[in-house]
Amino acid sequence: MSSSRSLNFAAAGATRNLKSQSTSILRQVASSSSSPASPSTQSSNFVSDARRNFSSSCLRAAESTPTPLPVPKPTASKAQQPSVHLPTLARTKPDLYAAIRPPPLSAFASLAARIGLLPADLDAETRSRRIQLVYQACTHPSFPNLLDQVASQPENQESLSASGLVKRSQDPLDAAQYLPLTQLSSLHNGALSTLGNSLMGMFSTEFLHLRYPHLPTRVLKAAVSAYVGPNTLAQVGSELGLGGQGLLRWDRNAKVQTKVWESKASLTRAPTKTLLNKDVLAQAVRSLVGAIFQECGLSAARKFVINHFCSRNLPLAPLLKFQDPKKVLSSTCAKYDKEPPQSRMIAETGRLSISPVFVVGVWSGRTKLGEGSGSSIRMAEYRAAEDALRRLYLAEEPLGFDLPTSTMDRFFDGSSSSSSETLASAKATETSIEFRPQQLGSCEVLEGAGKQ
Repeated sequence: MSSSRSLNFAAAGATRNLKSQSTSILRQVASSSSSPASPSTQSSNFVSDARRNFSSSCLRAAESTPTPLPVPKPTASKAQQPSVHLPTLARTKPDLYAAIRPPPLSAFASLAARIGLLPADLDAETRSRRIQLVYQACTHPSFPNLLDQVASQPENQESLSASGLVKRSQDPLDAAQYLPLTQLSSLHNGALSTLGNSLMGMFSTEFLHLRYPHLPTRVLKAAVSAYVGPNTLAQVGSELGLGGQGLLRWDRNAKVQTKVWESKASLTRAPTKTLLNKDVLAQAVRSLVGAIFQECGLSAARKFVINHFCSRNLPLAPLLKFQDPKKVLSSTCAKYDKEPPQSRMIAETGRLSISPVFVVGVWSGRTKLGEGSGSSIRMAEYRAAEDALRRLYLAEEPLGFDLPTSTMDRFFDGSSSSSSETLASAKATETSIEFRPQQLGSCEVLEGAGKQ
């Protein structure tokens, strides 16, 4: 402010000097008008004198301006410095810091409640153990290696709080809001994923085999892969909320092998690919199934798999493909001691036109097996044989049947009770539980199973 005021005063003084000098110059011109000088000489002298006077006045004004004093930089005291700030890793590598930052406790608690691991009458110790188990199920095996890589760098040797920030004093609320990452750094979902994968395969196989008793073996395997495959697992994981709030813990730059080679020499040359988000989602869902089995037992795990996976509407008709459906239908009728199939024309139109339509039915004795239509009689017979085979292989049993794994529910009732208590309760209820097996369907025809 002082420097600007002095500049204003100097400019005003220069203006007054210019006015007084211009007045004196005008008087000299008026007095010299009587002299015999020429008008051009008078005008040039007037202009040169005016320039000289203006430059001299500007120099005097600049010399009279006081030099501004240096402004001291504000220095904050130690008490005024922030008590919480981001670590060095957050400023140098923000993506890496976001990947290893401790997750909030509420995110894993809400996920555990959604899958039925946190009932209202649960004690505090069991609640804490199950939340940590859900955190383990969401942690990929590549994440502990990422933590070791960050800890080995000397510039990251900062004492972080439970919230992942640098604080001068520890906040007791951080322990209640965040999971202790130092204690959980070595946990990952490798073992839980293997357990959950075996359980999901067993539950889906027995469910689909009893739901479709005549389904060929190859089609049954394809159906199991479609119901509990990686794409379906990733979709269910997104629906459960695994894709948000930083629940999944994994290394974005990790590489996984695409194939497992038997020889050790070729194992080093096995092709690798970048770990994708859908692969981590699928492995996390398998681990959650293993966690449910470990805490709540076999019955709860089977109910979770059937409700979230086997209850989906998946068309199995496109999975049934036959090279010669008429031959397969003849073998099927002979296997069941039925009369050989016969094709009969049901309706036709436009036989002599450019677009005829034929409707053909397949009968075994007086029983109609299937029906098909086409632009030729041969195509209609082919489609009628396919329709008859689909009606046989995709025959569904009504829901409500007992699964074979229900006989083992009394032996695997979760980790809430000890093994001795589990065996004692199993012996006590052995006579009360009775499994009623369903009548098995006949084995498929070799041609229908793809075996020629």
